[in-house]
Formats: sequence, structure tokens, C-alpha cells
Amino acid sequence: MSLSASGKKHKSNTRSSVDLDNTETGALLLGQNGHDAEPDDLAVYPPPSATNGPAGVSSRAWSTRRMPLGSRRLALILFGFVALIVLFGRRDSRDAVVDYVNDKAGQVGQAYQNAPWKAKPEQQGSNNAVGFPFSSPAASTPAKAPVTGTKADTVREKPALHPDPSKTTRCDGTGPRPLDHKGNPRPLVQYALMIDAGSTGSRIHVYRFNYCSASPELEDEYFEMLKGGLSNYGTDPAAAADSLRPLLKSALARVPHSLRKCTPVAVKATAGLRLLPGKQAEDVIKAVRHMLENEYPFPIADGKNADGSKASKGVEIMEGKDEGVFAWITVNYLLNRIGSSSADKLETAAVMDLGGGSTQIVFEPTFPSALQGMQPGEHVYQLNAFGTKPYTLYQNSYLGYGLMQARMSINSLAAFTYSLAHPNAVLTGSAHDGAQGAFEWASLRPETTRIPSPCFTNGRTKAVLVSQPGQKTHANVTMVGTDGGFTACRRLVEVMMDKDAVCSSRPCSFGGVYQPSLMETFKTAPIIALSYFYDRLEPLGLGPKFKIKDLEAVAQRACAYTRTNTQGFSARAVAELEDRPDTCLDLSFMHGLLSLGYELGGEREVSIAKKLGGTELGWCLGAQLAVLDEDGLLCKV
Repeated sequence: MSLSASGKKHKSNTRSSVDLDNTETGALLLGQNGHDAEPDDLAVYPPPSATNGPAGVSSRAWSTRRMPLGSRRLALILFGFVALIVLFGRRDSRDAVVDYVNDKAGQVGQAYQNAPWKAKPEQQGSNNAVGFPFSSPAASTPAKAPVTGTKADTVREKPALHPDPSKTTRCDGTGPRPLDHKGNPRPLVQYALMIDAGSTGSRIHVYRFNYCSASPELEDEYFEMLKGGLSNYGTDPAAAADSLRPLLKSALARVPHSLRKCTPVAVKATAGLRLLPGKQAEDVIKAVRHMLENEYPFPIADGKNADGSKASKGVEIMEGKDEGVFAWITVNYLLNRIGSSSADKLETAAVMDLGGGSTQIVFEPTFPSALQGMQPGEHVYQLNAFGTKPYTLYQNSYLGYGLMQARMSINSLAAFTYSLAHPNAVLTGSAHDGAQGAFEWASLRPETTRIPSPCFTNGRTKAVLVSQPGQKTHANVTMVGTDGGFTACRRLVEVMMDKDAVCSSRPCSFGGVYQPSLMETFKTAPIIALSYFYDRLEPLGLGPKFKIKDLEAVAQRACAYTRTNTQGFSARAVAELEDRPDTCLDLSFMHGLLSLGYELGGEREVSIAKKLGGTELGWCLGAQLAVLDEDGLLCKV
């Protein structure tokens, strides 16, 4: 395959972020005495009006002359940003956000009077860090269920497992052994380890292949996950490496002792680690490599550079383009659309992978003629693999547009637009009777800073982190759900998607990024959406295949959901909505990403899947196939 491109389960306490220099500020509610408001103070405040502002906010006159110099500068930056929105923003989206929040101001007082945050803890939304759900080891016999809805909808069948883990039922190994590119005979059974160090957790895949032919055939996969990504230990590299020990212990238990020294291991970190500051990411990578080299029998699959020299790709922060392409390989390999005798006659499937910190799209566009092909650039990925047919793929990875990062961006934008509509609520501390009206600054706390949001279930609350303009730290706030629903939440998504960015090479998706039109160059071939697409949509009854308009309908119902309005949802879906008060936000973002970002029409069909043929989907299997091809037989001396 030749690839080229133009112990204890840990809970995540750290949230990675993107730089939102000009997005929002928080609003600290003050009590009657000018100090931080307590919930009981808020309950007795009158509804907001043009004169007294939102309930619980101090009516003390606000003036920049009473602010420290640094804060005055911050205020000027904010007002300048508002001016840019007014002068240059697209009025049908940006102004609508501010108009909506302003219209909602009259309802905030009633929301506080009802004191939804006084609900019992078990009635409030879960504030736990969200990760991929744990999956038990894959079964060796796949369930044949329709995925793409086409006649070619078949999934690779795995052979029955031999009771001896060092043998296979596919062949007896008495004939000539296939050779790798270095001329070394392939083992009859090949184990391989891939550790996915994601933004929300680390996962290990223990693969078992046979080499009864020149290409590896997947026989089995063991999968295990621990919550808490390597990025959680940015300041303690040794602890980051130690966090992987439970996964490696499981690998040792599943790889036969006689095969361990020829079982390659690779650790690929994704978006979460990319966002660590300074040398923290590099130090974590070094600590993980040192542990593997000195304490475990598995050889590190470092691969090679373009000139043939040894590389250091065995423990690395994987490039976003590789992450997406490897997921594409996984899906199409399992669907028998690459790597089989009939694959050349089939259209390949597109893959859209929604992670925590980033999202990827990969597909093979078709054009009426060579003159109408793809624009050159880094988005072009040439893949020469699985026989004689080459694949020219479009790929792009959007860092900062994974689901966890999208939540922070949208929540930050909601806080910012709220402060625009209510300038008297921008104070981040309480005034006191000091000399010359000095200010005593207080940190934002979720129990005192409440931001109305149409992207949360009406009347429900959830503590979140939002970015602060010009600061690397984040503020704790509590989002309070309003009844704005899908339409209002989508306006925030539209601003966040940045469709107005300059598009220097048309057509573009969002953020000014070139992308061939899916509706024109990928009209009928299947689209497979992975990871958080599946995790959030499947419990709500959407899938395994749906139209974009179906997703919009479910998002509208989810945004209108209340405990007295459960129509259209199963008991399982109701439980999901109760547990996740920000489901409206998640679905609005997903719909916005597919329809506004990637410009899929309402009738276009998308499939969601977590497994195919009992094998976990994602980039890991594709990356493992590439490792086996590039490194050949790899053993530790």
C-alpha cells in the first residue's frame, strides 16, 4: 500500500479548546447588595424591562470611566467587533442572532422566577464529560445488515476462529508463504496493536489477521476504551504514559507469548493533543515512546520516510488528513469496495467522521471530464493500494469542528450575543465603594453566571465552559434553556460555520475551504457518518439510513422537547433527551454541518454505523492496514 498526499478508568476533567478571540464574554449576575447573586436572590427579582435589565442584574450605572484601563480596552474591542458585525456581517444570520436574544430578554425574568436550576440534582442534565461508549469485544461472525441500501451492500465475512490463537481456519500454512516488500515471509497469523489517543479517551484495538494470501484478512478485533485522553496530562507526561498501561495489559493477555515480539504497536494521537500549548504534546509523545521501548515486548511501527529512511510514526500526533483517509480505508475495506476482485466495479463510499476536537470528510469525486477535475492542493490525496486501481480522494480535516469543540464555540457565541443585547450584563465582577469607583474583580462561577440559550432544553440547565475574549482561560457559566428551539439555535450554528469566509478557489464548504460539490460530484454513492454522528443520532431512533430532511425533523422535535411534550420519541429517546439537555445543540450542529457546511440537499441519504461485520469503524483499521503494508514483518530484537 502506498499512501501519499499532496488500571482505573479515568474521567476527563480537562476540556480542550480552540482560540475564539472575538466570540463572547460572560455575564455575572449580581444580588441586591451588589455581591454575587445566590439562587434565592434570583427568585425574588422582577422580570426584566428596558430600565432594569435582566432579573438579578445590578441596576448600578455602567461607565467605562469607572473601569480599569485593561478592561476599557476589552470593552472597546467588543464594541469594535459589534461594529464589524453591523457593517460587514450578513444581516440574515448575524443580526438575527442578536435580534433573537434581544427578543428573548423579556422571557428571561420569568425563567428565573420559575427557578429551573432549583430542580433536584437527578432532574438536571448530566454534566459528565462525554466520551465514546464502551464496546465489548467484537464477535467473530458478523451480522449482515443493510448499511448503504445498495445492491452492493455486502460486508466482509470473517473466518471462524481457530482454537489455537496462533493458527487460522482459513489455511494450514503448508504452502509457500507470501512475502513482504523486503522479501521476508509473512507469518501465518499476524497480531497488531493500534492505540487511538483521542480527545475524550484512549482506545486500544487488538487486531488478528491471517496471511493465507498476499493481503491480510481480518479475523478478529478486541476493543477497549478508557476515558480521559492524553491531553488531560499535558503537564505530567509520565502520567500520560501510565494512563495507557491498562490497555497494554489487556493486549498482553490477548496476544500469544510466542508472537508478541513480532506484534507491532502504534499510538496515534488526534485533535486533543494537537491543541496542547508549547512543548507539552511533544513531551507526552516522548514519554509514551520511552515506556513502550523499555517496558513492553511489542516493536513500535515507525514506518519509513519518502527517501526510505526510518521514520518515527509509531508514536505521533496524526495529521488530520491521515485520520480521515484511514477511516475511509476502514469503511470501504469492510464494505468490499476496495481490496477485492469486484471492487473496481463499485463506487466507493464517502466517510464523514465527527470526533470530539475535529471532523473529517473524505470522498472520491467524479467529474464529467479530466478538464473539470479537482483543484490542486493539500486536499488531494493519492492512494495506491489494494491491487492496481489508484484512488484520487478529496479530504479535509476541520480542527475545532468536532462535537466537543462545536459545543464550546456555540455556547461561547450564545454568551457573547447575550452580552451584546444586554450591555449592562457584561460586568465580570461587583462594584464596591472604593476610591474613584474602583472595581473588585471576581471569577465567573456557574452558580452565578447564567446565559439563556435556545440550544438547550427549555427550563433545563447545564454548567459549561466558554472562551473569554483575549484570554487563554475559560469561564464557567450555566446555560439556561429557553424555548427558542431549532430555528434560533440554527442561527448560532450559521454564525459558527463561517459560510461568509472568503472562498479563493470555488466551490467551498465552510471557512473558505475548497471542496468539490457533493451534490454534483458524488450524487448517488453511499455516505457513511461515523463516531458522534452515530452516538447521538442512533439513540433517538434515526438510522441506520436517513435523509437530511429527516435529521432536520428530529432536530426540530428534540429542540421542542419538554417533559410534557414527548410526542414522537420512544422511551429510550426520552431517556437520552433527559440525560442530555444540550441534545438540541448537538443535532442543530450536525444538521448545520451536513446541510450548510457540506451543502447536502434534503433528499440526500446518509448512513450511520458504529460497526461493520463486528469490526469497530473509525480510522484505526485503515491505519493498521497501512502499517502492515509499509513496515512489513516487524520484530523486536
